Amino acid sequence: MLPTSYRLTQEKDFRRITVSGKSFFSHFFRLRLAKNNLKISRFAVVISSRVSKKAVMRNRLKRQLREIIRLNLAKIKGGFDVVVSSNSKALDANYQELEQQLLQLLRKSHLL
Repeated sequence: MLPTSYRLTQEKDFRRITVSGKSFFSHFFRLRLAKNNLKISRFAVVISSRVSKKAVMRNRLKRQLREIIRLNLAKIKGGFDVVVSSNSKALDANYQELEQQLLQLLRKSHLL
């Protein structure tokens, strides 16, 4: 589970990222980020009901993405708020493919 201090929960932060953040895309994910003036980076994983109508599938995907982030926290640069959203293609991927795509996207955004 992602530690509480690394979670992004405030609605004002989500709005700030949406308005002034940069976006990066991969085959499965969209990553939005903005500076937060903290020493750590905070994350949120958002999976829309458009991805799957089944909450079980959405929650499983969220858990997998949070675990990938948690395992790589030491490598990720601090000072950013990051929102990771997914599309329906990610449901068909296995854990290794998800990990590869997410890490590649973090490298592309210069967070890794």
